[in-house]
Amino acid sequence: MLKYLGVAVWSLILMMGPATGLAAQNFVYTNNDQATANSISAFSVDANGTLSSISGSPFSTGGAGHGSGLYSASRIAAAGNFLYASNAGGNNVSAFSIDPGTGVLSAVAGSPFPTDALDDTANSGISLAATPDGKFLYAGSTGVNSQFTLGSITIFSINLTTGALAMVGTPLAAAGAVYGMKVSPDGKLLAVALAQTSQIAVYAIQPDGTLQAVANSPFTLSSGAATSVDINCAGNLLFAGGNSGNIYAFSVASTGQLSAVAGSPFATGIASNQVVALGAGDSALFSSNQGSNTVTAFSVGSDGSLTLPGTSAGAGQGALYPGGLSVSEDGSFLYTADTAVTGGFGGISIFTLGGSSLVTFASLTSTGVTSQTHSVAAYPAKACASTPPANSLTAGLQVSTSRPLRFELQATLSLDSNLVVNPLIQPVGLQIGDYSIIIPAGSLKFFQNGSNGGTYLFQGPINGSTFRVQIAPLGENQFEIIVYGNQVDLSGLSGPVTVTVRISDNSASTSVTPVPADLRGNWRGF
Repeated sequence: MLKYLGVAVWSLILMMGPATGLAAQNFVYTNNDQATANSISAFSVDANGTLSSISGSPFSTGGAGHGSGLYSASRIAAAGNFLYASNAGGNNVSAFSIDPGTGVLSAVAGSPFPTDALDDTANSGISLAATPDGKFLYAGSTGVNSQFTLGSITIFSINLTTGALAMVGTPLAAAGAVYGMKVSPDGKLLAVALAQTSQIAVYAIQPDGTLQAVANSPFTLSSGAATSVDINCAGNLLFAGGNSGNIYAFSVASTGQLSAVAGSPFATGIASNQVVALGAGDSALFSSNQGSNTVTAFSVGSDGSLTLPGTSAGAGQGALYPGGLSVSEDGSFLYTADTAVTGGFGGISIFTLGGSSLVTFASLTSTGVTSQTHSVAAYPAKACASTPPANSLTAGLQVSTSRPLRFELQATLSLDSNLVVNPLIQPVGLQIGDYSIIIPAGSLKFFQNGSNGGTYLFQGPINGSTFRVQIAPLGENQFEIIVYGNQVDLSGLSGPVTVTVRISDNSASTSVTPVPADLRGNWRGF
């Protein structure tokens, strides 16, 4: 059991009740891919899908794009509250923190970060894909060296506090030039489109973010080539678009093995399906058609089959070569990056979605930047409904029945190991029956405990009561927690009561029977 460590008292006034916060607004960002001084155009999105430029936009990436070619349509990606944009001209990646209330971008210290990728001076591009937990970012290059070695994947770990990138090992030689990438929603697989070799490579993501090619990878397409990939929320279907007009559909085994869905490749009859993206619920697949300046929606069957011919809608008037696609968090809107619009600027076409069809063309918005826009990212991005994590709580509760009124809770909280949990920067909550408290993010302090892993500590007043909270990490998102409450009347609790402990949005509950006790010896220093 944890023993109390003598520490200073932080006199912080805390609010009672459940945690509250500002709901994230909806924003859209484009990587403008300018050859000399690259930039990101940023927009807020209203309820009707109308875009409004954010103050300070466009934001400089501090790097150089390429300015030509139609390769690598996923050159921008959001991970948590951070945004990453590749600069193919400088072989680096720029990092920004996102203000979730305003959408304003602030450059992360040290940005842009080098990829050590090979450069292709003719048509270079660097695709980006982040793991759902925000821990790793992958940068795939189309680069070629003097020996004509094609493609590489740079692995970055992401500092969850600052957003800074740190390269993991050296770039991995890909089996070909990387044109598009996607991490599976469970964070276990990375799929890579290798257009020049007409293949799709699949890698198993290791706990440290490194990549291990699955057996039989890369998988060769029966015809044509793939330039982009997307994976459904269940992780059992993969779709790929290319420049042949075909769309490929594969079943994905738990091992990462791909097998073609019956009827794949699906001949759409459209000149070019460069980029594909699944809508909310994965019932619709959208493709950007650079050959016809349209976007097409296909109904997706449970087996991965597509209903042809699909429903097409034209990109905005004056738009040319729609490329990158991104779906809003709630699935209401589809954003398309247009390589050029009237006047030479890049642009974004916005479509209002409904089921498996493009219901209404909303508008075309110029980025205000003379560039070839390849990529667009919605923030927050389309979300997959997650399975509740395997969280658990064991606890014992002692309650004094005479004055002074106090309680002591001793608990072990086990959270899913894939969750991002950090009591130093996340709020901590406790609920005992109808009584609850919340300790805001940043209130706990970390103290090293000899050769042990250390302890997170808080001591201070909450609405007239005084609390001491000790949280000891046990590894693998398991924590030993002791909470002392002074001048808290829980004497009316006589039978089993529900106790819930929460770190950020991750919680677990258990039923506890309070035990009467004399707790006067536990309160020195109060």
